[in-house]
Amino acid sequence: MARKVDDSEHIKEYDINQHKIMAMGEERRRLIIEAALNEFSKGYTVANTDVIVKKAGISKGLLFHYFGSKRGLFLFLIKYSLNAVLSTYEKHISADNDFLENLKTLSTIKSGMAFQYPQTFGFMIKALPVMHDAFPEGLPKDLPFPPTMWMRAIWKKSNNDSSLFHESIDRKKARDIIIWTINGLSESLLRYGDDVDAYQANYNKLTNEIEEYFYTLRKLFYR
Repeated sequence: MARKVDDSEHIKEYDINQHKIMAMGEERRRLIIEAALNEFSKGYTVANTDVIVKKAGISKGLLFHYFGSKRGLFLFLIKYSLNAVLSTYEKHISADNDFLENLKTLSTIKSGMAFQYPQTFGFMIKALPVMHDAFPEGLPKDLPFPPTMWMRAIWKKSNNDSSLFHESIDRKKARDIIIWTINGLSESLLRYGDDVDAYQANYNKLTNEIEEYFYTLRKLFYR
């Protein structure tokens, strides 16, 4: 029977920018992260730390010094990937735009991730469905989930002039209906599973679909 690893030091809330691997040289850190993202893109269960250390050119002892266990590395990659995605969102979400415009920007960025961040995209497609299996004791509370939380934050940051909405509409109820709709749309944008090539080949189709949904929402809720 395999020895149970105490990885509690690494399975907790922490600021990704304060993780001790961030003090490592940039090139060496990049090799480790890229090797780990590629390997975990095969799936959490089949990912092999022996492959990661070989590709990264480091010892397994060093890998576990930084991450404690396979789960600790997996959690770091989730936080690292989400931080990269949310940082991109933050750069494009503007207080000068209305809620629907900002959500459309978010959806367009999401559909284009297969081009912008193919490694991260491939990893996240595999990682998100198995997160609760990997962490049965519960996910650290600093993970920015669920997506509806992001959208409510965008609502607060957007220009939500009440004159944008039809006067007979309850704005908060309209907001919730929009969030539920876009949440469903976001799920549908992942229809090709972990086939990154398929997302790239169908990028125009996906962006046209996003445009159609937002056109309809504007007609329904805005003046």
